[in-house]
Amino acid sequence: MPLTRRQLLRTTAGMALAAVEAGLAQEPPAGAQSADRDDPVDALTAYVKLGAALDDRLTIWWMDGLRYGVVDQRSELMYGMKVALFQRFFAQTDGTYKLAMFELTYYTDLNTGELLEEYENPYTGIVNRVQHVRLGPDIRQATASGNARPENDTNLSYFYSRLGPPLVHGDQMWISTDVQAGIKFPSPKAPKIRLNHYLTLHGQKSAVEDQAVLSAPASLGFHNILTWEPWMRMGDHRGEMMSRAAGRKLERVDELPADYLAMAHRVHPTYIADPLATLDRRVAEIKESTG
Repeated sequence: MPLTRRQLLRTTAGMALAAVEAGLAQEPPAGAQSADRDDPVDALTAYVKLGAALDDRLTIWWMDGLRYGVVDQRSELMYGMKVALFQRFFAQTDGTYKLAMFELTYYTDLNTGELLEEYENPYTGIVNRVQHVRLGPDIRQATASGNARPENDTNLSYFYSRLGPPLVHGDQMWISTDVQAGIKFPSPKAPKIRLNHYLTLHGQKSAVEDQAVLSAPASLGFHNILTWEPWMRMGDHRGEMMSRAAGRKLERVDELPADYLAMAHRVHPTYIADPLATLDRRVAEIKESTG
């Protein structure tokens, strides 16, 4: 039986992401063992070396992925997503790290890969005007137990995070972090957002343990579960969304794929023009609080 257009798009998009995942973000094998379970400081060092750097250089998480709708445990592939998260880490006297960060995420057409401006919603039949994502610039904190609740954030109704422990198989190392959060905005008409996201970093154990290495090469695997995007106008329609993506850590803006850069320059030209300048205000706040 020939594939329908939607089935073909689903298969093609899935194959494209699988190729990225196979080359960049392998999952831990069955033989991987927990390392340094009783030494959470080592887990934090591994996370910072793989996810960013022990110094304050700019690092970028680039990821390419897919977004699904899930209703009654059945998933529906909706659109692609291209993500870059820009960050600078600063060591604190208490052994934690504060980071200045911002994120730019763009949703894409499954057929063409182009920036999605309108979306024919399969659940409502409505054509939605797509809103792409900018988060930050904000300040976050990485600790030995996971990401700390942002300071003075009254919009969070709850927050939970966990880090590691690292898993090791030969010279390969994986370390994961997960976050659960509930976000309530001040406006009474604004939707409440529930968010769960899971990140796995993968690199070489020898690079993490090498004291001369401040930033170890790493690939990333990402999954999340979240409520419907507000722009989808889902109303009381039950269900949720999930995403999966793969990518790697970069250190220069010009290492980002050309298609991503074109989208960023189109939608958020000021932010992408100079990410260091975009982070300057938050960096100054971190340095001031650190003394």
